[in-house]
Amino acid sequence: MNDPTALSKADIEVLAGRYIDGCATADEVARLEQALAVDAAARRAFLELCNLDSALEHRATSFSGPISPLSVVGRGGRRLPGALAGVASLAVVAAVAWWLSAGGRRPHTTHYDDRSLPVVTVATIHGGDDVDDGRPISPTTLRAGASVAIRSGSGADVDLLDDAVYGVSSSDEGALFGGSVLARLAGSAAQYAVTASNLRITDVGTSFRVERIDEEHLAVTVLDGTAEVQSRVRRPRCFWSFDDLDPVMAPTISLDAVRSLPVDLGAGVAAVEGIVGAGALRFDNTSEAVAIIDGGLGEKVGEGTLSMREGISLEALFVSGWSGGAGDYDELYRKEDGNCRVLLSFQNDGVSHAAFSEPRVPPGPCLSFGLHLAGIGYRELDMPLDGEDGRPTVAALTDGQVHHVVASYDSFSGRKSIAIDGVKRFEHVVPLGRLVLCGGPQRATIGNHLGIEPFSGVIDEVAIYDFALTTEEIAEHFRRASRGERYFEVESPGPFVPWRAIDRLVGGQTRVFNQRTAEAR
Repeated sequence: MNDPTALSKADIEVLAGRYIDGCATADEVARLEQALAVDAAARRAFLELCNLDSALEHRATSFSGPISPLSVVGRGGRRLPGALAGVASLAVVAAVAWWLSAGGRRPHTTHYDDRSLPVVTVATIHGGDDVDDGRPISPTTLRAGASVAIRSGSGADVDLLDDAVYGVSSSDEGALFGGSVLARLAGSAAQYAVTASNLRITDVGTSFRVERIDEEHLAVTVLDGTAEVQSRVRRPRCFWSFDDLDPVMAPTISLDAVRSLPVDLGAGVAAVEGIVGAGALRFDNTSEAVAIIDGGLGEKVGEGTLSMREGISLEALFVSGWSGGAGDYDELYRKEDGNCRVLLSFQNDGVSHAAFSEPRVPPGPCLSFGLHLAGIGYRELDMPLDGEDGRPTVAALTDGQVHHVVASYDSFSGRKSIAIDGVKRFEHVVPLGRLVLCGGPQRATIGNHLGIEPFSGVIDEVAIYDFALTTEEIAEHFRRASRGERYFEVESPGPFVPWRAIDRLVGGQTRVFNQRTAEAR
């Protein structure tokens, strides 16, 4: 028989919210008190809504006796009087027990740095409606409803034409999402490039126009001088195979194979036989289980080797021993430049950070891919590990077997997705043209964050790309890894070149290119 006093979590949220805000009726207060007195689940829900993190943080480390009702506070520091304070005290005790049973890893404020760090200035903006002439701008996407121009940090004047949608991504480059732009370079020393997915048009000291004809094609017109059309070399910006580690020598440093960024290994990380190749890293789930990427930094957000703009992909092989329990975080990769962070991690933090989740998903264990997008802010794609709609379960990803993960975002389509074992499992689409804001002064880590989110298991073949891998590439990388091969063919020794010249146009020439294949039409 159903208990007539029982309330659903939704009821608790409504009543607790009204009480804490001071607008609950006497009858509503009585119903809430009665439900909390008899229902442990209701007390837990009430605890979350009362935001008792600080009280829990203190009592989880020093609790040695009964908690006084007078010490229990609600939102904004308001004390909860009478019976509600008593049942809230019971909720605190219950939550402390939950915290201890979860291994002492209750989410708290140090999981997220909410500071807004300085962002690099890339251009000044001129003209248009209600625009301050000469105003400096950080990486952003402009939509030209009127005549708008920018002066890039490199000295190029760029006019936005035909209702252009244009991402001002760096001091010497922009991304065309719609319409057309005209770039005029002030002198022979000035440089500027316009990108569109897999295509890049670059010029030195002349002028050119790029026009988007449809979703796939661009027309490039050189007005003066010479412009070079380039195709993206689809290789990672950074790649750690960990094959330079010798388990016998107990190494502490591994080098990125592309740009030689070193990774410093903590005491909780050991070199082991590779999933692919000779080496991999085993993380022992302790505070010292961390691999710190020592380099690739910038003074401001938007600077440094680990700064991405038009897209990003994070790729790795792993064997996970994650518990999946409440409050347990296992990081694969994280770079925490204030709220301009990038992360890929296993999480189960209830509703503690639900505001970050987009789209919203039910509380529970998930694989989270977090990014800060200009004009949107920081959001996480939280893939529920529930076995529904092709998504894996916690058990499926912690079965002792090797798994392949790719988290990617593409500003040219707006797609943010997570793929497991070569197949896309979860995605969300944001408005076209949102640039990534990341990079900056904080060091990135593999396998941990601040010593409180340690990975349990093995990680290998970590790759970071400044573009979104395609569905076909992800499937091929998984097939190659399953055969014990690298994701891609190893390049010959020498400096990595991210773009390859495919054509050259001179003044008066116009040519149409496919932005994805880079083929001329």
